[in-house]
Amino acid sequence: MPSLGVKVDAIPGRLNQLSLIFNRVGLFSGQCSEICGANHRFIPIIIIVVPRMEFLIN
Repeated sequence: MPSLGVKVDAIPGRLNQLSLIFNRVGLFSGQCSEICGANHRFIPIIIIVVPRMEFLIN
């Protein structure tokens, strides 16, 4: 997510996972920053941050 200063490259055939700790809840949006295919760099990315207890209950 470029707007958060985080970049993780995908590796075909492997599962990538990244943990982040946020200080506030909210909706963070951005777009892919890679140019690896037709219009791939315009794929939207949305991260929804919820309180920890709400996440654990659901």
